[in-house]
Amino acid sequence: MNRNAMLAPALAGDAPQAGARVRRLRWLMLWLAAAMLAGCALERVELPWLLVGQALATLALVNLLLPRLPAWGLPAELALRLGLLCDVLVLTELLAFSGGAANPLASLYLPPVLFAALLSPGWFAWLLAALSVAAYGLLFEWHLDWPLNGGNAAYAFNLHLSGMWISFALSALLIAGFVSWLARQLRHQGDALAQARETQLRDEQLLAVGMQAAGAAHSLSTPLNTMTLLVDELLSERQGDEALRQDLELMRAQLASCRATLSRLKHGSESRGGPQPLFSSLAERLEGWRSLRPDVRLEWRTPDGDDPLVSLDAAFWPALFNLVNNAAEAGGGEVAVSACLSGGRLRLDIVNRQGCLSEAQLARAGLAPLDSSKPAGLGLGMMLSHATLARLGGTLRLDNRAEGGVHARIELPLEEGA
Repeated sequence: MNRNAMLAPALAGDAPQAGARVRRLRWLMLWLAAAMLAGCALERVELPWLLVGQALATLALVNLLLPRLPAWGLPAELALRLGLLCDVLVLTELLAFSGGAANPLASLYLPPVLFAALLSPGWFAWLLAALSVAAYGLLFEWHLDWPLNGGNAAYAFNLHLSGMWISFALSALLIAGFVSWLARQLRHQGDALAQARETQLRDEQLLAVGMQAAGAAHSLSTPLNTMTLLVDELLSERQGDEALRQDLELMRAQLASCRATLSRLKHGSESRGGPQPLFSSLAERLEGWRSLRPDVRLEWRTPDGDDPLVSLDAAFWPALFNLVNNAAEAGGGEVAVSACLSGGRLRLDIVNRQGCLSEAQLARAGLAPLDSSKPAGLGLGMMLSHATLARLGGTLRLDNRAEGGVHARIELPLEEGA
């Protein structure tokens, strides 16, 4: 029931495209009608040719005028309804000129009613159905005689059987073709709806994380300032202890990095500068990360060739270092990073040589928080990186390496500067 309830508004909202398809089907039916009339003429079937030609010409003229109605200020759905109404009226006229209800082509009333129910549900579909039923009933009384060949009953019966087969074939082909197209449209819209829901869910999760991060930034500023003052005081009091001094210097650098991160969080993001050398910027940032993680062995491979000037969004760097940190934690303190630029797209490969992700983790990576094996890990880093790269037009793909470990590949379009 839910699927049927979704079908009508989804298809009715696409009236211009559906109307164009119905008009193409109408042209096809007119050509088939002309071919059938030519066959009847060759078989010397007695028909009121002038009246039949007038009916087909009227329908062809209407089909020519229907695409112009939106340009005249009329809605596309009204043009669709007028076309279906003309189909029923012209079919009634043709049947009245060729035997009335005895004509086996009377079953062609069904396709216009079906199209109305699918494309313009509601009162119009019921109106067209009622009009078709009434027209069919009137054909029992008001019609020209069925074309006979000198009163030959066998000839009339064979002609009736042929008409029944033609009517069934046309109805079956029209319904199968059009309903198949509608089913494909519904499937595409269902996929788009599922993707939109997935994006909305991810955005809601990110919003919740952002609100919690803002609260954490406010709460952590005072402890960080207090710890910085204590480290400065200890440095001034223990100047003779070289080993302790080195540890305190490292602590002060770490605290300064935390304060800078909270400052960026408070002000939204870093200001976006002009174009910078791509690989030099990567090397500089990774070197800064290495100074904060002296326990990790980082292998950085700089590509050969020129160093192009590009503009990198400030949000890219946290997304990158979330992945680098994850690789360092999962890889036993070793991580390899390589980069290349091809066709205006940056490709970054981040590899750790230990660990393995399950099939479920690979399927959910970036779509929901993953279960983290780190003591304080929340599993949010991968989701945040995926969302950030998607917003920047990039992609993130994770794979297990055959020789062990996990390979993360980032692809990101870049704006090259002069």
